[in-house]
Amino acid sequence: MSIGQCQRAAGRRRDAMPAKLIGNGLRELDLFLTDLIVEAGRIDRLGAAAGCDPGVHPGRRIFSAAEAWRRNGPQLGLGVESRARLRQMRAAQNRQCFGQVRGEGAEAAMQRACADYAQLASDVLNAVRARSG
Repeated sequence: MSIGQCQRAAGRRRDAMPAKLIGNGLRELDLFLTDLIVEAGRIDRLGAAAGCDPGVHPGRRIFSAAEAWRRNGPQLGLGVESRARLRQMRAAQNRQCFGQVRGEGAEAAMQRACADYAQLASDVLNAVRARSG
């Protein structure tokens, strides 16, 4: 019923998850990908010694996957074209957190962003595997 065939059910589903909650969820995915990229860069840089380094460096935390991709992507062999997509997704997060989700395609855009984060995380893991093996 909630896939658009029943307007009342579709409306209730949209109301159950406000735009700010969706935006915050996407922001969490962005932070997860940021940490994954930073850790992958650390492992690539330090190799076996990465386990001895706690990896926590206050004041140097990166808060955006696009920035982490810019800093560590080339060393890991990640494509630079993905950084533009990360910037677009971050802008969409801000619109959802601080604005309104507009249009019929807003939910589909959120689903695409989740799928893109999953694909980019897979790209990072594959890059680490390729470089270590």
